[in-house]
Amino acid sequence: MSRETENILDMNIKDTDTWKALNNGGWTNRRLKEGYKCDNCKRAIAIKKVTVSEFGTYRVDLEFMAKDNIRDMSLFAGRRNMVSRGINLAKGEKYKKSFYIAVTPYIPALSAKRYVDKTIYVSFTHADIVQLCDIKVLKEEVPVIWVAGDSTLTDQNAGIPYYPYGSCAGWAQTILRFAKKAAVCNLAHSGMTSNCFRDDGHYGIAKKMMKKGDFFIIQFGHNDQKRRNLQPFGGYSDNLEKYVEEVRKLGAFPVICSPISRIPAMEDGKYYSLLAPYRDACERVANKLKAPFIDLHDYTFDKWIEFGDSAKDFFIPGDITHTNEYGALLIGDFFAKEITKQSDDSFFDKKIIENSKAPVTDIASEEKTLPKEKPGFDIFGIEPPYVDIKGIPEYKDIKKAFKYCLLDPCVMYAHPYAVMPRAQLLMVMFKAFRMAGKRPYGGEFADISKYDWDAGYIQALVDEDMIDEKTIGHDKESGKKLFRPDDSLTYAEFMSFIVRFLEKNKEKRKKVTLEQSLRKAYELRILGDVSFTKDGKKIFKDTKQNVINEKYEIATETYISRAEIYMGLARFMDIAGGVESDLPSGLDIHPVH
Repeated sequence: MSRETENILDMNIKDTDTWKALNNGGWTNRRLKEGYKCDNCKRAIAIKKVTVSEFGTYRVDLEFMAKDNIRDMSLFAGRRNMVSRGINLAKGEKYKKSFYIAVTPYIPALSAKRYVDKTIYVSFTHADIVQLCDIKVLKEEVPVIWVAGDSTLTDQNAGIPYYPYGSCAGWAQTILRFAKKAAVCNLAHSGMTSNCFRDDGHYGIAKKMMKKGDFFIIQFGHNDQKRRNLQPFGGYSDNLEKYVEEVRKLGAFPVICSPISRIPAMEDGKYYSLLAPYRDACERVANKLKAPFIDLHDYTFDKWIEFGDSAKDFFIPGDITHTNEYGALLIGDFFAKEITKQSDDSFFDKKIIENSKAPVTDIASEEKTLPKEKPGFDIFGIEPPYVDIKGIPEYKDIKKAFKYCLLDPCVMYAHPYAVMPRAQLLMVMFKAFRMAGKRPYGGEFADISKYDWDAGYIQALVDEDMIDEKTIGHDKESGKKLFRPDDSLTYAEFMSFIVRFLEKNKEKRKKVTLEQSLRKAYELRILGDVSFTKDGKKIFKDTKQNVINEKYEIATETYISRAEIYMGLARFMDIAGGVESDLPSGLDIHPVH
């Protein structure tokens, strides 16, 4: 590790798998329980590295020799981007491969700063019976295939011994094998919305280094749907259009991908996807701007239904959002075939694409038998990675909330003094309550659709009598109830959720008023030593907070800030017993690569 890299990275991540994988070509060592034995030679991984002097694109020429018969060898580069798979060699046989790789800055998970190491990693399976005879690296300018998106296509790491079935993989990790005299730079990142990818600096790396003739893949949606300001035909579509227009001005070719489908849910005998409106928004933007559109959503939605119970074999165990390597290969193959129908063959090799055989549902049973592992490193034990909380009075409270797994570790900003919309509160609050949402959504409120991410949480609140009638709005024309999901949250509304939840008798819960909630919250010191006026305004005893460059509305008077929400939920968890109980099943948690 260079001194330059050591100085620029947040060193609080140095013991995490994120850091280990960054310095190991995307690999970490599994924490195996005693007694593990493996007689499958393909699970051993060799990692080689070459350090170059500057950022840019490079051609890598490799030559291997098989020391024994080899079947189904895989070759990777960079952060575990797949170069080739299914390599079969007889003992003594040699294998040569040339490909291109982009060396660029990179912002890793759990960090707000750029990783600037200029190392090219090459890794391959069958480490004990493969001899790397030669590796040559030559700087050569070629087009770059840039990737912008979230955890479903980012460079996820994997463990050694290597089990593809139990290894998380973003589908864009698999497309380097199709690249034709072009490099792939995957800047997709866990937790990203179409806003965060820009705001957190990932897009800036691509924008600075992008050149005429490059290619730019865009896929967002999984996290946008959790943000009320990023509705499919609102902020989300606006962001897609902006990316396409800016990339074109730089001389590159944008392509819009709809978000891959989660394993579908069923309602009234029919399958549905919460991401369907985002798929439609992608198509509309692509048609409007005449950009290529790859419909990953409908392809995967149909595939998961076709596969039935076997669909889970294409996701990491216990997950319905993030694919394992078999799922990533399936989607990567489809992307490559579709994009070559809509563009020329200057970026992707049609012959390799045509000969690629994506996994089918008959995955061998031995592949599904994973070794037992010890618990991994607790990523919520590090210092919170947010750049806007350093030195603020509420830092310790936010750190406690982070330790209680209430905040997303993959984003850069906590926006501590901003307001929080009512619906946006629900996901973090349900984590604290250790409570799951409920579907189907009964349509109680006219301003909540069954496709809204928040609908399941709101249905659970309805079923549990946790919504105060005074907080409900009514449409003037129809008289229908309104949840007011986009309105800023007040102290009284926030406290009413907590106090009602603490009241286990549902009949008494119905009678809890906003005023009683504030008084009870004061007694429990939910927000520490604070009190409120009769109209629910907080009585400030401290000096006015210093807010710098906050992009959202600042919380004042009756409105509660995000920092105070995290403080209150952490205090609630202290009262309720901390994190002794597990998070509810089905919660969409980002794997931190």
